[in-house]
Amino acid sequence: MTDGFPFDVDGIWLKAALHTHTRRSDGDLEPEAHVRHHEWMGFDVCAITDHWTLTSEPSTQHILVITGAELAADPGPGMDNDAEILAIGISDIPEDPGGDRSRWGPIDAYHYKTFPDLSAAAASIEAQGGVSFIAHPYWSGMPHEAIVATEGAVGLEVWNASSERENGRGDSSYVWDLALERERRLWGFATDDCHYAEFDIGDAWTMVRAADRSEGAFLEALRRGHTYASNGPTILGVERDGDALEVRCSPARMINLMSHREHGWSVRADPRGIQLDSRIVERDDRGLIVRARFSPPAGLPYRRLVVEDETGRHAWSNPI
Repeated sequence: MTDGFPFDVDGIWLKAALHTHTRRSDGDLEPEAHVRHHEWMGFDVCAITDHWTLTSEPSTQHILVITGAELAADPGPGMDNDAEILAIGISDIPEDPGGDRSRWGPIDAYHYKTFPDLSAAAASIEAQGGVSFIAHPYWSGMPHEAIVATEGAVGLEVWNASSERENGRGDSSYVWDLALERERRLWGFATDDCHYAEFDIGDAWTMVRAADRSEGAFLEALRRGHTYASNGPTILGVERDGDALEVRCSPARMINLMSHREHGWSVRADPRGIQLDSRIVERDDRGLIVRARFSPPAGLPYRRLVVEDETGRHAWSNPI
């Protein structure tokens, strides 16, 4: 199933935290406090994804809580280290996932295990009606071969705030583009990967266009790519006019339309960088861009939008 375009479907926008940890694995907060903190920070959905642990916590009047986990697999093609995958909406973790037992062992409050590969992990998640996406591929040092070889995952973390804070490897846009160029259509997710409530909740999120606030509708929206990722800006709308795209957004200093290899278009709030086939349609009272139009040639394998605000934060659309 492919789609990836949430801007012309009926539903509601939900601000989602899809990679979070509590004291049940290696986080600081008890699950109840963890949920309350996300509610206080304005999230509509919190998926608790403790390592190899199912942490169940009831939803509240204001926030939908989904049980998930962060799972792992033995190294894939071209990798030295294990790879990790987020499982959203699962109810079971296999006692023996089938990976290399020499890599297993206790860590913090959980017992680390592995699947033989990410495809096996994704298949286990899908069999339960869950949704999976690859965790922090740049931070993990995943080559594009490993990502392209993974079957069943709907996407990857284009931005992981914890990885960026830890060592500057939070932005996985490059490996995302390499996969897209090889016709591996993946959705992009942004997450906090939060562990410490004092400072790492609310730095990144995924906006999800769901039919309603139910878990089933939310998971279906993830599968269909009715999402966009952000660590700051808001994408208010995207209109398709043949091959042309017109985007409305919160005030931006630059908007890029990305495509394969050397193809791409950019508009900037300052006079530099405005190219043929792209133009600013509307600015705010400070001169920042709030609407832009791109008219690329037909036949591109994919297009994706990146909005950059005046502080350098970004929002990423899915491939269109």
